[in-house]
Amino acid sequence: MNNTELVNTLADKLTISKSEISLYIDNLVELMTAELVANNTVAFGNLGVLEVQKRNERVAVHPSSGKKILVPPKLVVKFKTANGLKDKLKGR
Repeated sequence: MNNTELVNTLADKLTISKSEISLYIDNLVELMTAELVANNTVAFGNLGVLEVQKRNERVAVHPSSGKKILVPPKLVVKFKTANGLKDKLKGR
């Protein structure tokens, strides 16, 4: 599901205008981004948790040349699936 499909589905389900739903989604994404930048976690009930983790420096190998390169440390966003979602996926 992409952003347009999400807006259309929510607008139909909640009988709210698409522009209003789009504004809500934009604000939600902005808020989530601010929380992650502040190194806070973002939890969604039975869906899961988004959190920032630090990836350590490592040595990688360039696939075509075989040359070793140093990959600097960086911050990445990780998603941990909640047990509620795991259980629903198991029951498919």
